[in-house]
Amino acid sequence: MKYIWTGITLGLLTLAVGTLKVVASSEVGIHIEFSDIKDTFSRHIVKYIGDCPGEYRSGIAEDGDLRFISRTTEPDKPLKVRLTNLRSGKRIERDYKKIGLGSNDFTLTQLGNSRGSHEIEYVIYDKDTKESIETEIFIYNVTVSQETKRINANWKIELYCVDDYAYKKKLNECRNIGIRQVKYCNGSRTNDIRDRGVVNLDLDLLPAINRLGFEAQAEIAV
Repeated sequence: MKYIWTGITLGLLTLAVGTLKVVASSEVGIHIEFSDIKDTFSRHIVKYIGDCPGEYRSGIAEDGDLRFISRTTEPDKPLKVRLTNLRSGKRIERDYKKIGLGSNDFTLTQLGNSRGSHEIEYVIYDKDTKESIETEIFIYNVTVSQETKRINANWKIELYCVDDYAYKKKLNECRNIGIRQVKYCNGSRTNDIRDRGVVNLDLDLLPAINRLGFEAQAEIAV
């Protein structure tokens, strides 16, 4: 087993296979592209209440593309790395061959992004011979912030052709026109509909509908 004596150690962890050193995050760990190794990642949660309940998550710890690298083992084509989260049990494997970058991309949702500290055991090995090149443990932390927002729905009037509905007739080809209100949340149409009935019209009355702000030539919505 290879040890790295390059800086401050964070402690020792004894496993069944031996003693693995927890190495300083500046030498081994996770980073974004060509940036320095980071030991803290954040994610933000927005909870929507009101007419349009839901949840939105963002942040590097949620959907950022990350890479693993060890400053003591140069990436090379035959190499791979296995990362095991000792807290969650999640495990991923990636090629370890990108010079200056380390491993291929992954996200913390694949490795572990719950709030708090995560101890990660890594093994860099030759994918052909399966020989272990370097095995240690590093630590990263995840911070989580949260806010609540109230979202009110926007109800929009929609006209549609009741006659031969499956054929998507245009409004100016219909005699029976349905009127309904459709619920929009954050600008997106939902499946919530309030039906306001059917109006039987002569075709020469359709310009009156246009004067109310509706488009007579519009295709009906499905």
